Amino acid sequence: MEALPGVLAVIVSLLVCGVAVYKSTESAAGGVLERNTGTGIRTRATQVSDEAWHAAHEAALPAAKKALQVGYVGAGLGVLGLVALLVTGLPILLGMIAPGICQLVQLGYVGYATSLANRAARADRTAARVSRTIGHN
Repeated sequence: MEALPGVLAVIVSLLVCGVAVYKSTESAAGGVLERNTGTGIRTRATQVSDEAWHAAHEAALPAAKKALQVGYVGAGLGVLGLVALLVTGLPILLGMIAPGICQLVQLGYVGYATSLANRAARADRTAARVSRTIGHN
């Protein structure tokens, strides 16, 4: 039973991380969350302009949604595993396996979202530079 707080912490962190990443990315992609230094995908490329910020978050949104979905699945598996282990009397740490794997997958999706955002922001900056070069505003 001493591992119970750790299992619950993993379950809660899966949900909190998934929701925070998805909602901040969605808000920035939709223009609700403006470029800032506190929330959102903040890389050198995404901070260059409002256009780069928006393009970056728009590109990252599908991966952020996957991070949210993995969080839901991991939390659900964690709760089911916890109940099953409490009923069977097996060690509770066994209930950490599926949520722990989901947390690693979720972290991977967050990294992938950041990569997509950075790539889109750089492409937006390049497009703006080319447009200025050929005389379009």
